[in-house]
Amino acid sequence: MRQFDVVVIGYGPTGKVLARLLSDAGHSVAIVERWPEAYPLPRAVGYDHEIKRMFHALGVAPAVEAISRPMNHYVWYNADWKVLIDLDETRDSISGDRTGYLFNQPDLERVLERDLDGRPGVSLFLSHEAVSVEDAPDRVNVVIAPFDAAARRADTARKTTLEAKYVVGCDGANSLVRQTLGASQIDHGFDAQWLVVDVLPRDLSHLPIPDAAQWCNPQRPTTIVPSGVANRRWEFMIKPGENAEDFASEERAWELLTPWMKPSDGTLVRHAVYRFRSLLARGWRKGRLLIAGDAAHLMPPFMGQGMCSGLRDAWNLGWKLDRVLKGASPDRLLDDYEEERAPHVDAIIRISMEMGRVVCVPDAVAAKARDEAFFSRQLPPPPVFPGLSGGLIARGPDGVSAPAAGQLLPHDELERDGRSDRLDRIIGRQFALLIEAGALPRLSAQSRVLIDALEIVVVPIGPGGWRDRSGRIAECLAGHHVSAIVARPDFYAFGGARTPDDIEHLLQDLSHRLAA
Repeated sequence: MRQFDVVVIGYGPTGKVLARLLSDAGHSVAIVERWPEAYPLPRAVGYDHEIKRMFHALGVAPAVEAISRPMNHYVWYNADWKVLIDLDETRDSISGDRTGYLFNQPDLERVLERDLDGRPGVSLFLSHEAVSVEDAPDRVNVVIAPFDAAARRADTARKTTLEAKYVVGCDGANSLVRQTLGASQIDHGFDAQWLVVDVLPRDLSHLPIPDAAQWCNPQRPTTIVPSGVANRRWEFMIKPGENAEDFASEERAWELLTPWMKPSDGTLVRHAVYRFRSLLARGWRKGRLLIAGDAAHLMPPFMGQGMCSGLRDAWNLGWKLDRVLKGASPDRLLDDYEEERAPHVDAIIRISMEMGRVVCVPDAVAAKARDEAFFSRQLPPPPVFPGLSGGLIARGPDGVSAPAAGQLLPHDELERDGRSDRLDRIIGRQFALLIEAGALPRLSAQSRVLIDALEIVVVPIGPGGWRDRSGRIAECLAGHHVSAIVARPDFYAFGGARTPDDIEHLLQDLSHRLAA
């Protein structure tokens, strides 16, 4: 088969999850990847509660949990191992359970690959490189060629053309699709090289290793975190004036690991120099071409949000492409993708940079001033994690966002008539109306027509409806002073409404915005 609804270039987590979403919706997907398998060595090590919700919705949560461990306390120390910040990751999130989790990316890749294996409509073109992408009025032509991993070159004498209605470049920092789009990049100015070292300790219990830490030591800023259930990750800053090539050997890696372990204590899984950047593409879509993940954005690793941001891209784009491919919405809906995701990612990049500026202080005098500021608490409050500020969110005639619009909505276990289930399993990947059960009988006839037309899943909360076990959904409704919230398929709120008339207007707005 050489004709597809969507061609995804790139076989990392972002591409895999997007392909799964499109397959579930009945679309044909080709995945093109130059390597014979997903990159086999560790990269990302963290995901948050929102991403865990995605894994639950995909049905892979048990397998992912088996290769993960919850975050406990993420502690930032100064050079003398005095605590600067203690981030309590054991606290409950609005999604339920812990705020963050740690994993080993190769293990996650295998979970997602097994999940895709045999899925209807999914075709894999591994060991093939996309050599050109041409956007035509009614299709995209993707020219691919066999890729020799040993020689690191494509055999362009054996080219094949794939046709697609849309192409999504999940093809990393050097994205061919981004180059074809002609998208520019905003550079926020963070640029640092770090040696990343992954180790499999033989007996972690006897080693003097903190659980999850930033050692803000001007002599050598260092990150120390778990990487899944067994591996450990160290990241060592290469200071200004130092030569990255001097950090390329195993001997140097073990030299830097000396305070915590020696070669007899474990196995060196990988060591590599990474360049941490802060880049955001402008122009994520042009015609039938789109980009996602590292092709659209790069950020410092201090929040652990690089992979998370790519998965949010896939989750956002998946339901939009589904509606457009089915003719339920016009393709202008795809313009909302960048309008929603780019500001969200931009905010996360900026927060990550601020965290990096705390860590990456190689000057002793500046580090002492930083420490004193922390010890005296002369610091601004921590930034709020962003929601959606544009795109498909409800606004009033004055342009002000409707209550709850653009916010990540809480999750909960729901109970009713002896049945217990997760909210995401009840609503699937559809729009939903979370409504106080007492307000449900007061919905207008027109509201009910719109609910049916838009295939909105109605979830009544409270006496006579579902009981949310932890009360998070009821608290959300009460906190925004609304009786109902329309939830999007990606867990974010389209908007909230107080009265039956307000609910009808909200549904009319959504219908108009989604209309083909």
